[in-house]
Amino acid sequence: MTSLNSNMVLDTRFLGRLSYLPDELAKAAKQAMIKTNRWLRAASMADLGYELSIDSKAMTTRFRTYKTGGMSKLWVGVRSLGVHRLGTPVQNGKGVQVGGRFYDGAFISPMDSDQLLVFRRENKGRKSIKLVTIDISEETEEIIDSYLPDLNRKFEEFFHREFQFILSGAK
Repeated sequence: MTSLNSNMVLDTRFLGRLSYLPDELAKAAKQAMIKTNRWLRAASMADLGYELSIDSKAMTTRFRTYKTGGMSKLWVGVRSLGVHRLGTPVQNGKGVQVGGRFYDGAFISPMDSDQLLVFRRENKGRKSIKLVTIDISEETEEIIDSYLPDLNRKFEEFFHREFQFILSGAK
């Protein structure tokens, strides 16, 4: 398993066959890189949401794409996720039920938020109230790693599509 901080390298050797069109190649490659990044974002976000039963709206802040110069980057936030994102929390006598999961000893409180957050008291101390979270780092890393073999194929697919678009003169 690779680290999320590793660099992903695309195989662009097939571009050498088209070296007589350098400007168009650069435009097509840049657009293909951006679209590949967006594809990776959408696919991994959807899979993670499905695997953890989380609404995709809750995941949009965890997956961001950036364009800087000739690069397109995907930032993935893997810190723990508050369980209130799993669905509507429901309080009962023993704890809180959220999205098919039960958290024993938990309680619901907005605590300076417009959402109903789920908390649990760690001990009897006053400052021992902690937000109930789930760890998503391992699942996120596994999902992104599962898409890495398809990355070059998708880049080449997007490149051919963009190059055809540029050659057709459609703008």
